[in-house]
Amino acid sequence: MAPFKFVTRGLWQLSLYTKSSNIGVTSVQWQCVRTELHKLTETRHFNTSTRGCYVPSKHSRRLEGTAILVRTMSSSARATATSCVSLQASPNTSLMDEIVTIEVAGLMPGQPVTLNTYFDNEDKQFETYAHYTSDENGTVNTTNHASQGGNFIGIEPMGMFWSMVACPGVRHGTRYMKRDISKPLVIDISVHDGHMSQDDVRVDKSPMAATSVGRWYKGNNVESIKLEGGKYNLQGTLVKPKGPGPFPAVVDMFGGVLPGCNEIRAALLASHGFAALSLGYFWETEEVSSMIAVEQLEMEYFEEAVDWLNSQPYVQPGGIGTVGVCKGGEMATAMAIHFPDKIRATIGISTCGSFTLCPTTYKGKTYPYAQLSPPDEVSEEHTGFSKDGHICLKDFFPTADDNFQEFDRIKCPALIICGDNDDCVPNDHSDRIAGLIQNNGHDNPCEFIKYPGAGHLIEPPYVPVCTFSYQHPWGIFRWGGTPRDHAHACEAAWKKVLAFLQEHMVDKKQAVTSKL
Repeated sequence: MAPFKFVTRGLWQLSLYTKSSNIGVTSVQWQCVRTELHKLTETRHFNTSTRGCYVPSKHSRRLEGTAILVRTMSSSARATATSCVSLQASPNTSLMDEIVTIEVAGLMPGQPVTLNTYFDNEDKQFETYAHYTSDENGTVNTTNHASQGGNFIGIEPMGMFWSMVACPGVRHGTRYMKRDISKPLVIDISVHDGHMSQDDVRVDKSPMAATSVGRWYKGNNVESIKLEGGKYNLQGTLVKPKGPGPFPAVVDMFGGVLPGCNEIRAALLASHGFAALSLGYFWETEEVSSMIAVEQLEMEYFEEAVDWLNSQPYVQPGGIGTVGVCKGGEMATAMAIHFPDKIRATIGISTCGSFTLCPTTYKGKTYPYAQLSPPDEVSEEHTGFSKDGHICLKDFFPTADDNFQEFDRIKCPALIICGDNDDCVPNDHSDRIAGLIQNNGHDNPCEFIKYPGAGHLIEPPYVPVCTFSYQHPWGIFRWGGTPRDHAHACEAAWKKVLAFLQEHMVDKKQAVTSKL
């Protein structure tokens, strides 16, 4: 009897071997063949290569009567052979900050497969892929199995989510940030036979199995309230748990390159039991999409937002928390400086120590601000641009000694977070901010965390990592960070933000929920 060879690139067509014909294998015979193949695998009788596996002739008698000849698969045989493969994602509906476990079962032991995730949401398409090999039970589990190739390597339970990149045809530098929190982000998941490239996965119309998950920023027990009006024309969205409360409340702000309100973090905070006001402070114009559309910022605008939030009957008394990243972190900490009796806790993420981009006033006083300008000396190490032409804003910032805010006036608990690979704000700003708060003579705790390998955009986790993005009309901004380290920093930082707010914002008798 001739040796048996099967190719792992593509699924297997099984047939009985006789001198005269090949007869289709029945389900009973398939189970018999599968059992014998398992035995051969366990006793290392397979000689493996990148092309496939070979069963030596001396072992062929073990398969006599149910011998197999593996060939290129027809569409009908493919459907039959893959019917035993299952793909599950658990939970299939979850909050965006929850871990999803992807598991493939029904594979052959040692079978190479490619996992793929894809979404098309709000006119943006993202995808990723990773190579896995099934264990002795014929399963792949992303929680404890390592990827051997693709867009990440190693054990990364949420790698199939944070490693997603923009698909071909999507503008270079596209940043994914969901706008409509009333709908889930639906992510398609598929498993393909063999270790395939992303290009091959795109054209494979017959995956071994497929499923999808729904990822929500806004839990079921959460509602949104639009905020417009007031003396300073407040613009924002309050996202809060349903019910009378009282709930601990925070003002949440993103950076200057995002116009209007982005509600994703506020929605997640609300899903964890907080009344969170996503406050806008930069607006779009026909010419410019964000920050330079504002001639100056008035701290009274932010104070009115705090007063309005504090006056709501469903808000827990005792002060408001502030959370912000980049320019938002700058304003979050400024609120703790200028009206300290109203702020109970503050969090500044990747924030500059000076007012930036435009003048800021409060009670008739105009505070100095840092004007971003190209460096005086141009060299290979200090140009304001990366080697690929991306803008590195940190090279345009003044030193941490210029026009610094009075952080030593902060009296509430503070959390300062940054990444040591931030290409936007120089690290010495966060170092000095934390030092001023920690040594201000007040009895308020200040925690300072600097994440190794993380860039500027430290935001809620498990979304496509953004290390650079296109910003009209300037071009590509480089935010910094390596994808894996930045993804881990986002995960750790978000857990720290929630723990910090729960420790310093939640009255001990007040229960805080954490549910979809």
